[in-house]
Amino acid sequence: MLPLRKKIIILVFAGLAVIAVVLGAILWQRPSKLWREAATPISVIDDVGRNVTIISLPERIVSLAPACTEILFALDLGSKVVGVDTYSDYPPIVKEMIETGQLTTVGSFAEISVELVIGLRPDLILATGGVQRMVVENLEERGQTVIVLYPKNFEDVLEDILLVGKVTGRTGKAEALVAEMRLKAQEIADKTKNVTKPRVYVECFFDGGYWSFGAQSYVNELISMAGGINVFAGFPGNYIAVSTEIVVKADPEIIIISKGAMATSCGLTPETIKVRPGWDVISAVKSNRIYEVEESIMVRGGPRLIRALEEIAKIIHPELFG
Repeated sequence: MLPLRKKIIILVFAGLAVIAVVLGAILWQRPSKLWREAATPISVIDDVGRNVTIISLPERIVSLAPACTEILFALDLGSKVVGVDTYSDYPPIVKEMIETGQLTTVGSFAEISVELVIGLRPDLILATGGVQRMVVENLEERGQTVIVLYPKNFEDVLEDILLVGKVTGRTGKAEALVAEMRLKAQEIADKTKNVTKPRVYVECFFDGGYWSFGAQSYVNELISMAGGINVFAGFPGNYIAVSTEIVVKADPEIIIISKGAMATSCGLTPETIKVRPGWDVISAVKSNRIYEVEESIMVRGGPRLIRALEEIAKIIHPELFG
């Protein structure tokens, strides 16, 4: 028979051994999983149908579009971003990182310097479609790994967030963000499902014609979810140019104008709307229902689209969201 003291010591050491084994297993699984993710190539299809293979978790990322930058920082990947376009300005830390030399600007949205991008030795480049098509082809020809994010609607934006999460090892963070965005969007849509839906006109710029949003725009979708009717929902396309006659005929009950660089460059303000010849007969002008919304949150296909939806919902239905 062992003395009681020895029995206690043996039991204590046995317990510590079990704890050590359990902790060891947990700690082993975490890096092991990370290693497997980093070592196993991942193939994805981007928004323009390109098959892109990621060899390992990227440590140096370049973003060529503001929406891509916002997604990266929303997924806590800011420390891995080494280059951005000159229009990337959110979150605010992006500007600080540029000023302190932590981030390199590689050109404007439509005029990217391929040499600067390659010089940053990126493991991954995020770009957009349209005007960046030639840049993407050039980078691809030079052996760079490029994923194009070119979402057409709100759901596409959510899928892009998940895609970026997948290729960067931030799957859990991406899934949580997407779930939160879906929940907020659904709550707003449910709340406005059976309400009266006013006619809404949104203008982002003018240069002889007035630039608004058609059926294939984020803005059209946001207005609908927020309980309104885009007066140009029947017009195909994203950005569309309209005239005084067309807007007057549509007679919007609410006018929303963008607030930001584009609006400032052309002098778009609530006051300029009110004094336009012929616009005094429009219902929104007569009732002074003219509002401003930050342009970047309306047109960038990133996490802040949900903020645009919330702001538009408050404008259209203050009785529900005021």
